[in-house]
Amino acid sequence: MKKLVCDIASVEQLSHEVFRVRLHLPVTASMAVEFHAGQYLELILPDGRRAPFSIGSAPDHGSDLELHIRRMPEGELSIAMIEHLQNNPSIEIELPKGDCYLEATSLKPQTRIVLVAASTGFSQIKSMTEHLLANQVSNPIHIYWGVRVAEDLYLEQLPKQWAAEHANVSYDLVVSEPENGQPWEGRTGLIPDAMLADYDDFSDMLVYTSGSPGMVYALLDACEAQGFDGACMHADVFAYAPRK
Repeated sequence: MKKLVCDIASVEQLSHEVFRVRLHLPVTASMAVEFHAGQYLELILPDGRRAPFSIGSAPDHGSDLELHIRRMPEGELSIAMIEHLQNNPSIEIELPKGDCYLEATSLKPQTRIVLVAASTGFSQIKSMTEHLLANQVSNPIHIYWGVRVAEDLYLEQLPKQWAAEHANVSYDLVVSEPENGQPWEGRTGLIPDAMLADYDDFSDMLVYTSGSPGMVYALLDACEAQGFDGACMHADVFAYAPRK
């Protein structure tokens, strides 16, 4: 694990709340820093406050790191992070962190991969997907991305592009409260319901999920009730918010 000061290459607003941040690793460190697809880093403000964010870029794609940061209207720390990133040339980071990650070389040919994200949890799923595609993995990959209202989607063209360019990739964008935002003609409801409507056979399946503890445990419980082996589901939530 390393602490580094990175140049802030860009801060781009993708939606009403979500910003894409690109950080450039120091030249002397770019070859030495290694992470796995699905791991995260911590941003550290000058006053010592820190916050974790999934690395949205794949380890196969050069030395720049991509983060998706949601600015919460009442989230003091998230607001402070965005303000620092928008108004300063650099920021301190610590990485890599997290044991919920995926390695293309360790997959068995018959394994089906289901990647489930809520909100900005898409960044972790993005890293995993791009890592798998960069390594020309032919395993079936099914992506679920759930948000509350359609306006919360960002980069929604990206999974569509993956599916168009790779026959083994499929995706579902799921909006839980379509009546509370802009019109939505796609899939609606909750992620666990969507996944269980699609699958009743969980053999040879690995599930990686990124979202709130409530979402992750609801998904785990729903799948286990249908015979899924919980040991085949991976999430950072299991480490930082374990159930008693």
